[in-house]
Amino acid sequence: MHKYWKIKGSKSNKLIVIRNKTIYKGNPKYDELNKLNVESTDLSFLDNLFSVPYTYIKRIENQSGKNELKIYYGNNSEDELIVKDNKIKQEIFDVLKADLTSFNYVSKLPSIFNYGKKQFFALLFMTGLFIWSLYLAVQIENGANYEIIGSGRSIFGIVLFIASFGIIKIVIGFVLILSIISISLIRRLRSRSEMEILKR
Repeated sequence: MHKYWKIKGSKSNKLIVIRNKTIYKGNPKYDELNKLNVESTDLSFLDNLFSVPYTYIKRIENQSGKNELKIYYGNNSEDELIVKDNKIKQEIFDVLKADLTSFNYVSKLPSIFNYGKKQFFALLFMTGLFIWSLYLAVQIENGANYEIIGSGRSIFGIVLFIASFGIIKIVIGFVLILSIISISLIRRLRSRSEMEILKR
């Protein structure tokens, strides 16, 4: 037995098939797609599609309001099943949930920190870099001399290079970068919604 979904208007996966504990996705030829039904026995064309066996899967995420199911597998690899129709997306997730009985199921709203983790870390890193380079810039303008020993490819060499631009340029640069990160963080947090998770 196999279950399949023909996804209209999709460029990455016009067909999604669950068969023999494996998820298949891709864009088969039109005639293969057209002939496919529940009773089809010749499914050899599936060998040409991208596939992920259940044994490789570590985690599946179904987030409300998003157009994809995220599948995490192997060594930090991930892929997406793009499905714009929320009803079909939920149906696919429910089939996987029923099949993956050894997985733990969780439904939750992600915390603000976890959801915006990348942006928060970028903000923290850039703030540290700004404070350090600004301190050196002030010292340089007060007559201090710094010399890099070695190749100059160290973090200190990078910070010293930034400090050489002067206080005003550093402040302007930091404000611009801070604005970009903040906008990215706000957009990210606005998309925060209920998430269903299957995980080992």
